[in-house]
Amino acid sequence: MKPATLLLFASLLANLALVAVLATRPSSPPPAAPAASASSGARASAEGRAPSEALRAALLAGNARELEAAGLPADLARELALGRSLSRLVAKYRADKSAPADKRWWRSNPGSTPSREQQLQLRREMSDALVAAFGEDAGLLGGGDPGYLAFLSPAKREALRRINQDYEEMMAKFGGSGIQLPSDREKLKLLRAERDRDIAAVLTPEEQLQFELRTSPIAGLIRARYGDGIETEEDFRKIYALQKAFEEKFPTEAMSGRINPETLRARNDAQRQLQDDIRAALGDTAYANLRRASDGDLRTVEALASRLNLAAGTTDRVATLRENLAAESQRINADASVPLPQRRAQIQELGTRARAELQQALGSEAADAYSQRSPWVGILQSGLAYSTTPPANSPGLGVIGGQSVYPVMPAGAGGAGGTRQMVVTGATLTTDGAAARDVHLGGTGPVVRDNVQVMTFTTSTTEGPAPAVVETPGGQRTIIVAPPSPPPAPPK
Repeated sequence: MKPATLLLFASLLANLALVAVLATRPSSPPPAAPAASASSGARASAEGRAPSEALRAALLAGNARELEAAGLPADLARELALGRSLSRLVAKYRADKSAPADKRWWRSNPGSTPSREQQLQLRREMSDALVAAFGEDAGLLGGGDPGYLAFLSPAKREALRRINQDYEEMMAKFGGSGIQLPSDREKLKLLRAERDRDIAAVLTPEEQLQFELRTSPIAGLIRARYGDGIETEEDFRKIYALQKAFEEKFPTEAMSGRINPETLRARNDAQRQLQDDIRAALGDTAYANLRRASDGDLRTVEALASRLNLAAGTTDRVATLRENLAAESQRINADASVPLPQRRAQIQELGTRARAELQQALGSEAADAYSQRSPWVGILQSGLAYSTTPPANSPGLGVIGGQSVYPVMPAGAGGAGGTRQMVVTGATLTTDGAAARDVHLGGTGPVVRDNVQVMTFTTSTTEGPAPAVVETPGGQRTIIVAPPSPPPAPPK
């Protein structure tokens, strides 16, 4: 539950306790009255006790309408009803955890936290209490931004809330333990289809389209991938239509496990075509904005600039530096008249220059943090060139939101045939050794591996031997460049 929600409920409980004390404490005895007025005083006392009894009953029931009828203001009645609902939920939660605690604290204890199903049930009960008090839960319990559905009537928003709650609770039964069986996936697929049919029965066709544009997984993917790069609703709708057609042809669930190479190749081709279609639909300028907004490397710069209150043009400055050094590294890289070791040394000098200029733009601490997350500085320091344009026929060609930079093999570095490159970044360790024809960015011992990008290049030059190992300053990373191993000599 969100911290703000917990604070609200704590306040409500305090109000509930205060009013309960005021309502239930005995009143001070009235001063002595003449005997002649005893009967009228008794009637007045009885009338004075009646509202208190009604208030007690309303407090016990936790019903906002009864509290209002007992004479409380509407806003206070709502808050007290919510506090009573929260009190019941806390009591229920404590009862569920009443089993003796396992004193072996060093062991994992699955029973120490509510299951997904229990969490959803608790959320439903609290959401119902919010709706009863305010007419809607305002998205406080994970329902998303209620403004997304402002185009619908309150009755339809409530119907959708109920539908989503019902299906979330049913879906939580399949794969909640972290292990999802094929039969679980089939059941989830059926439940999603039934949920979509129930939603369609509530909405008109236009309302359903608006609902999908705001809440569907495809819409969420587009928002996450392109950030604020989409300027107009019209552009969003164009991208949504193209992305939806792609997802229907290559659904995510069909791309898990072992994938047929032909299927993967077809998907990669369709992915490149999707980007071409988006460019054609939006135009070159809008498409360039998309690429900029979805560049993960530059998002890191923006996050640092925002946190440290850096100059407004900081991200542009780093982007320009990255582009300029990409062009310069490729120029050095392509000059086969210069021996390979000299080219590598010149590119490493670009890496030193990059770190110096990043420190000027970001400051020392932020520059170090950025350099650790951004691959292009490490690529330069390792003596390799890079490009910000995906290589032809690579699996990631034109996939916005993916890799930002691509290592470029030096001219004359390997023999004919393909050379696979692996750019490794992230936070998990592997002790795999360097395989032939691989380029690894990692440590001298176990290397860090989290997000692995694989690209294929073809070279037909044979000038000079390929370097076996190149270490960056400090020995923090190692790049291994190896051409294809020659086939064994035929037996004589």
